[in-house]
Amino acid sequence: MSSNLVELAGRAPRSQTRSEPDGSAPHILRFFLMSVAHLFIGTLLGVAQTFPGIAQWIRESGPAGHLIDPLAHAHINLVGGVTMGMMGLFYYVLPRLIGRPIYSHVLAATSFWFSTLGVAVFFSSLLILGIIEGNMIHNGMTYGQALEAVGPVHHVMIITGAILMGFGYWTYITNIFLTVFKKPGGKSNAPLD
Repeated sequence: MSSNLVELAGRAPRSQTRSEPDGSAPHILRFFLMSVAHLFIGTLLGVAQTFPGIAQWIRESGPAGHLIDPLAHAHINLVGGVTMGMMGLFYYVLPRLIGRPIYSHVLAATSFWFSTLGVAVFFSSLLILGIIEGNMIHNGMTYGQALEAVGPVHHVMIITGAILMGFGYWTYITNIFLTVFKKPGGKSNAPLD
């Protein structure tokens, strides 16, 4: 697969490999900066989780601790850090590989903001709920009792973040497919046309 990408990159016209074919560099920079910010936050959380008192608290919190480690930690690193970086990379590389601009900068901005907001809400929800429910467990409640005490807020917070992330991802996927398969003027680039 990587040899195919190198071959495609070699076929791109020189003028497009050295300039901005669609003027998108400032928009793409946001994806990379947010990726770095998420990885930084995830790294801080990862380090904090290794401190003996915190690690023991998380472990003894059972399912509530699981919301913090691995769920919150993994989502901020993988979804926030890696996925945002990959989205920016695709928005940067794809126009150079296929020789035409990204289909929509509005969709690119929409995918950025919804993905960013979704990751923030999802991560914060997991972390906050993990701490609140973990404290309830440490004060003698079972996890079921802690969930009941928190009520529907538990699911509303997590589902809200997931919906925002999902909308960000689907706008990204839509933009990539339209970039690849849609010609200017509304005609399709599909291989069977």
